[in-house]
Amino acid sequence: MTALSQMPKTSFHTGLLADMPVTEAVRMIRDHGYDMAEINGETLPWGEAHLGIETPASVISQLAGMGPYSALCIHHRDFGSKDADRRDAAQLWTHAMMARAVDLGIDVVHVIPGEQTELSALYGALARGAEVAQAKGLTFALEPIVGREIGTAASALAAIEAAPGLKINFDASHLKPMGDDVTEAARKLAPHAVHMHLKDVTGTPADFRFVPIGQGEIDLPAMMRALFESGYDGPVSIEHESHWFAGDTRSGAQVLKDGLSDIRRLCEAALGRQPVA
Repeated sequence: MTALSQMPKTSFHTGLLADMPVTEAVRMIRDHGYDMAEINGETLPWGEAHLGIETPASVISQLAGMGPYSALCIHHRDFGSKDADRRDAAQLWTHAMMARAVDLGIDVVHVIPGEQTELSALYGALARGAEVAQAKGLTFALEPIVGREIGTAASALAAIEAAPGLKINFDASHLKPMGDDVTEAARKLAPHAVHMHLKDVTGTPADFRFVPIGQGEIDLPAMMRALFESGYDGPVSIEHESHWFAGDTRSGAQVLKDGLSDIRRLCEAALGRQPVA
């Protein structure tokens, strides 16, 4: 039996719906039965961010009445950059985006280790981010990323040690290509995890692909069982990217429908209530 006694809250990352206004994307997610939405605040290969520093107050006001939200994704390529000017600008942007989270009643914001980083500078940026977030009443989380300075469970734990107050957005699809046993990684990181992405993957850092759930190399029920057994009780959020990485041709509506079914099926299996179909 797991430590979790009931189904976790369900969520969906708005990035798939980048061609829609954010209010329409959130409405679509909620209309499909998800408990929460995760708002995308980063530029993606296939679309612009749904939320930014310059998002009009009228949109913020409308969104504030459409929650709850599981997290605000505020990834930035220059977070922890070796270049001090780029790093400082990325941190200022990140701190300003935290105000958008406060405006929307979002408790968790998460970042990634940027590109061309220097580890001590990255640790400093993470420590400062956690400090600023705490002052705003927020939880600041890091998502380890395949091929980056922090991309494994071990490097994530080192970052937690270096940056007091830092938490984890757990995404096994980045840890698996880096060579982690993701079930063991789940056990190690669960006590620090406040949010998670449900996503599947194949390959190595050189050729990884995010694929539809169940078509990859992750033992998802075992990984989720380890998370729950080790104390994770946060939301489960679908971050769908297989349309870009693996040519997934399903419509947004179909992905939303399938994603909610995947969360429920996998959580039921992880909780020991039914076998994996």
